[in-house]
Amino acid sequence: MNTLYSLRLLGAFFFSSFIAAAACFAAWEKGQQLPDLADFDLQGEIPELEGKVSYVDFWASWCAPCKASFPEMERLYQENKDAGFQVIAVSVDSSEKAMQRFLDRAGPSFSVVWDHKQSLVADAEVEVMPTSFLVDAKGVIRAVHYGWRGEETAKKLESEIADLLREVER
Repeated sequence: MNTLYSLRLLGAFFFSSFIAAAACFAAWEKGQQLPDLADFDLQGEIPELEGKVSYVDFWASWCAPCKASFPEMERLYQENKDAGFQVIAVSVDSSEKAMQRFLDRAGPSFSVVWDHKQSLVADAEVEVMPTSFLVDAKGVIRAVHYGWRGEETAKKLESEIADLLREVER
């Protein structure tokens, strides 16, 4: 009976781990067309996506990894904007004041929109902050990033952005 109990307990653990891991992923997936952001009543200017490589980043002012990602997003944007790369940072803050306080300190030059109704983040089913989607010039999601791991994430993004920009050049 102890063996049977142990096997059941082990099975329950693996099943619950699988369910928990599955819940960490967003509904938008690699290979899908990015939905039209204009359909989600976002506040702020949404740049034209067609023909550009876009990095759509969901963030919040209360999220430490999100804050840490902003300087690198700015660097990547500055280094690649002339080649057709853009960043669209989507704030999921419930308070416009908290969002603005962070933006005043961070001073990003890339596009920032506020998902004040939480409609876009709900559509994407984002559960990890930050979650980002790298979108090619045709509007197809080519990479999804969950969380921010500093230099590791930045280097991976550099490579992915360069690859997508080369595709645009062809």
